[in-house]
Amino acid sequence: MRRITYTALLAFGVWTCVDPFEPEVGEYQSTLVVDGVFSNSEEPSTIYLTRSFDYGALEAPVIIGAEVMIEDDQGNSTILEETKEGVYQTNPAVFPGIVGRRYRLLIKTPDGNQFESDWQLMKAAPEVEAIEAEAMDREPDDPLLNTVPGLQLYLSTRDPENNTRYYRWEFVETYEYLLRHPPFIRVEFGSPPGRGNDEIFDIEPSNFEGFRCWKTDESRQILVFTTDNLTEDVIADFPLHFVSNKTPRLAYRYSILVKQYAISKETYEFLNTVKEINQTTGSLFDAIPNEVFGNVRSSDGKNLPVLGYFSVAGVSTKRAFFDRQDSPFTEFPPLGPECLNDTIPLSFVRLDQKLNTAGWILYDYHVNDEDVRIGYLLSRPPCTSCAGNDATNVKPDFW
Repeated sequence: MRRITYTALLAFGVWTCVDPFEPEVGEYQSTLVVDGVFSNSEEPSTIYLTRSFDYGALEAPVIIGAEVMIEDDQGNSTILEETKEGVYQTNPAVFPGIVGRRYRLLIKTPDGNQFESDWQLMKAAPEVEAIEAEAMDREPDDPLLNTVPGLQLYLSTRDPENNTRYYRWEFVETYEYLLRHPPFIRVEFGSPPGRGNDEIFDIEPSNFEGFRCWKTDESRQILVFTTDNLTEDVIADFPLHFVSNKTPRLAYRYSILVKQYAISKETYEFLNTVKEINQTTGSLFDAIPNEVFGNVRSSDGKNLPVLGYFSVAGVSTKRAFFDRQDSPFTEFPPLGPECLNDTIPLSFVRLDQKLNTAGWILYDYHVNDEDVRIGYLLSRPPCTSCAGNDATNVKPDFW
């Protein structure tokens, strides 16, 4: 739902008048939203159940305690486990996806409503042949900004049998960066702070986090392509992802794990429609987004609407690494997140205010040229701990 504002301009005048118009709308009816892929991956397949929400809500309410089942055309089925609120997962060791079989999703919500998806065939996904990088300067969306240097990643694949035709990609990127201000000291305040019972301790070596972090981010955009209009089922140099040299991603080492799905024509058309809606909304003259209905429907005669999509797809994966020493850029990227820093005098009262009220983190003493302690050095969580940036100080196994 979009708020509309009409603006009237007085002809030949210097004054403008803005009259906001709030149209009257009826009570919003929340709708079940289904989002998930069942594949032949060795990792669990995940189904997300939420409800649509109106303009004023901040996030989608999740559906807790639903009965979620996947069945195949051979009479086999599995009940998904709710691993966290609104998230339901399979156990691939018990119920693996098998290429050539058809599957459908069955849902019973806590209020007793029942839903089912269309049957879908699991197709084999061809291997990703190559993930290659090209250094380039990317034009920004804002013409007033400078170009952004970085690596444009391209993907190539082919299906010699010409059976795939419809593709979807997801990726997970992991990169190593420098933790700028890991704490060397910590404080224990008395009650109240500043009355003589406060104490500063050195961080024990066993608790020192170190200077290296590894951060992992998942793709969020919809990446689909079809070769249906081509004579051969071949994709060459599909623009997968741009990695900016203005972020810490290319500071030391960067890795990308690509998941390639062989999807159905119907799944492709649904995702492409959602993608086009997401790309064309934002200005006054754009089409207002519609509710996009997918392949899940009410199965108990109540004819309740359902949003989202349940897809079945074979998957293949490929990981690629890009090291800093191979980078063609002369300008070095940021070594880690950039944060505000602060320095305060040796006052436990001020330190307590900064740490427990303003959210700063103590990481070391401030010393003068004679190495005398004259204050405290503070920074923000992303620069003082890996966890403060949703990262980890544990090197990944694949690194």
